[in-house]
Amino acid sequence: MKKLNQINRVLALAVCLMCLVCADGKPVFALELQGWIGQHSRLVWVQDQGDGSDTFGQGKNLALYGYDSLDGKGERQLVKGVGNFFKPLFTPDGTQVIYSDRRAREMYLLDWESGKVEKLGSGVAVAVWEGAETGFFLKSKPLWVYYFSGRQPENKYGTAQPLYRFPLGSPKKKELVWDKTNMAWSNVQLSRDGEILGGLFPWPHGGILQTDSKAFTRLGRGCWTSLSPDNSKLLWIFDGLHRNVQIHDIRSSESWKVNINSAPGIGGFEVYHPRWSNHPRYFVMTGPYEKGDGGNRIGGGGDKVEVYVGRLDENARAVEDWLKITRNSRADFYPDLWVEGGGAASLKDALPRVSEVTPLLKWPEDDKSLIYVWEDMMAANQLPANSPIGFYQCNLNLRGRALFTRDLGFNATGGWGETGDAGEKIGQALLTSKQAGVELLITPEKAQDARFFSLQSKEKKGLSFIQENGTLIVENSPANGEIQRLEWPAIFIAGKPVHLALGLKAGQAELFKNGKSLGTKAFTFDFVNNPIGVMTLGDAAGVWAGVLSQVAVYDQPLAAEQVQKHSQYSFAKESSKQPVETLVLDAELLETTDIPSPDAIGAYSRALVVNSYAVKKVIAGTYSEEKVVLAEWAVLDRQIVKNYQDSGGIERLVLEKFDDHPELEGERQMMDIFEPDLTMYYRVK
Repeated sequence: MKKLNQINRVLALAVCLMCLVCADGKPVFALELQGWIGQHSRLVWVQDQGDGSDTFGQGKNLALYGYDSLDGKGERQLVKGVGNFFKPLFTPDGTQVIYSDRRAREMYLLDWESGKVEKLGSGVAVAVWEGAETGFFLKSKPLWVYYFSGRQPENKYGTAQPLYRFPLGSPKKKELVWDKTNMAWSNVQLSRDGEILGGLFPWPHGGILQTDSKAFTRLGRGCWTSLSPDNSKLLWIFDGLHRNVQIHDIRSSESWKVNINSAPGIGGFEVYHPRWSNHPRYFVMTGPYEKGDGGNRIGGGGDKVEVYVGRLDENARAVEDWLKITRNSRADFYPDLWVEGGGAASLKDALPRVSEVTPLLKWPEDDKSLIYVWEDMMAANQLPANSPIGFYQCNLNLRGRALFTRDLGFNATGGWGETGDAGEKIGQALLTSKQAGVELLITPEKAQDARFFSLQSKEKKGLSFIQENGTLIVENSPANGEIQRLEWPAIFIAGKPVHLALGLKAGQAELFKNGKSLGTKAFTFDFVNNPIGVMTLGDAAGVWAGVLSQVAVYDQPLAAEQVQKHSQYSFAKESSKQPVETLVLDAELLETTDIPSPDAIGAYSRALVVNSYAVKKVIAGTYSEEKVVLAEWAVLDRQIVKNYQDSGGIERLVLEKFDDHPELEGERQMMDIFEPDLTMYYRVK
């Protein structure tokens, strides 16, 4: 018994020593991380030596810091001096750190034990991957450094520079990995087998690249993607609230939300820099972000920002536990964690999975004549390299009060959609083919007289699709000459989707409605003397109300069989949509989140604020709480659309659960209130 008491006293003393903090704020509990993970571990990060606001690592007042779970030194500076230290990354064995000077565009290799630094060459490193064994007698696994290099434009969110790789030790043997789209700096990572590369292509489009075929798949919208380091093929996308990650199972197409701002000390505030470690159960992040005004808490940084390690459960469905690593008076950014043995660990359910839903139809069926495609906001919307205009990433930018829908379509009500340089590329293709095909699925909100689709010159002359109550008008307004108008009555019914396909060829126009031809009419459009330069969805005046999806433009008319199959696809997809519960309340504004200025939300053009309302009466649906928490739009197209002074008294709220709206995943969300026990809703009206 006496011996046991002595052991207990020793253990108690050890625990006390692990919890002590030096006078300068540096911890001396080197074994705490060791005991928590159970393996030798190392952390590296960037520390702001200035005012703590360099969250994106752009300045030159930064230092490189590290922490070893076994050396007893606590957190310490790894490289003398201050400068620009950007995105430090461990090599797979944890013995070296690769980091970059983003301002000078130089990469460096640091040896952890000796502190020796070696210059690797020009570029900005973003990933390190260990390849398969090579050699017959002296087998080795090559280490590949992935980096951006070039003179293409960049900003703090991303770059147009191509992604290259080189074997560590041979920087001149570079290989091009990807140059088809811009990419973001945050968390380019590969699966253990190297088959999948995850990232932002660019922000806010999170997805994965098949490294062998170079096929890109878009999975969602947000920031700070991270790919599981094993072969479970899980990609997370950080949400616009900066509090959760949406994890996408690439093999099964399943996805789920995991909250990552619940660590002790975060207090419900935003977190940032989330990154999977080399072990699939552990990840890092920084927080809390309390400093800053008008919603720009991330850019505010602050001396309370510390590094945290989270432990996921064995299926990556939730965070089991947290450990706060740093305890200092300076902001800590861009952490990376290495765990000994992590390179051999796997999540419990890391076997190949097959989606339960196998699509029987394909859209578009044939992409050889495709020159623009936008199925919905989550689709790849990508033209292959053998298309008439080559590889092209098609985008749709919301303008005015236009929004994406719960079913991922484009709701033009109160706004319109712009397509970037797609109009010019379409014009070039049609200049060669001198014929065209257009198809789309349209659901008008009401009877109205407005344009809903146009292919025009920059002088606003060209081809327009117009809804005149129930009638479709196809109008040609040439640069010189009389306006031509074709009419097809009984096309539109308010609230009912209709699939339309128009072919233009040899002085004729043929219209298909829901897969059936309505015949041909004489119609001449001169693609040579009326070059297309701009494509718009909706009306640029914001006067057409309705939803568009499955928009495609071809350099020739579609065959009747193709149109029929595309129409079948459209309505099969429509029939699979599931209704959600709508809650209607009379309520009074209670607690508010500050409305951010458009300049405070950075690269975002839209922002939601989370507010609470006191419930006065339930009009429709079931709700028993005394107050309701909801997200509502405050900024649209960089214009403030919410005013609390107009919210006095009782309001009629039409709500749906926030989690029933996947289109909101990547939207910027501001939240100054903390109600973790209440379900969050989205204000539809």
